[in-house]
Amino acid sequence: MRRQPTRLPEAGGATEGLTEHHGPGPARPPLRLVMIGDSVAAGVGAPALGEALAGHLAAALTRMTGRPVSWRVSARAGATLPYVRRSLLTGLTDPTSRWTPDLVLVVAGTNDALRLCRPRAFRAEARRLVRDIRLRLGDDVPVVFTGLPDLRGVEGLPPAARAPLGQYVRLLDRQLRALARQDPGVHHLYSGGMPEIPGPWIAEDRFHPSPEGYRAWARVLAGRLSTLTETLLPDPVR
Repeated sequence: MRRQPTRLPEAGGATEGLTEHHGPGPARPPLRLVMIGDSVAAGVGAPALGEALAGHLAAALTRMTGRPVSWRVSARAGATLPYVRRSLLTGLTDPTSRWTPDLVLVVAGTNDALRLCRPRAFRAEARRLVRDIRLRLGDDVPVVFTGLPDLRGVEGLPPAARAPLGQYVRLLDRQLRALARQDPGVHHLYSGGMPEIPGPWIAEDRFHPSPEGYRAWARVLAGRLSTLTETLLPDPVR
């Protein structure tokens, strides 16, 4: 299951960015979004974070909401939920510019599934992560978990492992949905998967998305996240 013939690096480029909206009307304050997590958040499969999930998601949110998005990424390939909690939360803010997020997007959990983390322990780790995020940012900042991706069709996994691992991923994803139902400040964002039509959606390692795959996935996430942000974080100019 852990065999990976081709190992790709994390995406390069800046770990933060700001989209621009050129529509009519006065300038609107940006939505400040931080993404923390594993290799998908780190953009493995793309040359730069602007061409990975973070950059494409910010651009898609701007198109859908008409609001600029200021984004940051704190991620590491191979990260589990405990690793994110212990090692990556310093990247939630920028003390130099006093930048703080309006929303935290957690993109992690697949590596916990690969390590066969027990479901109850997985939910407990997700709860601890939310707790520590709130200790740093305050209780009023929404925490959004992206749903774990469907691994049944991932070519980079041995065929015999795809079905049972896919079932295990869905089992852990149910733990994230249960946590979101229990805590009104936590949200679960169904992530879907790669488009079913043929296309260059997968990177060379046959496991991570390509830049085109990240863009397609970002559009799906942005459609759901834009509704959530407009409800939880209305534009003060409106």
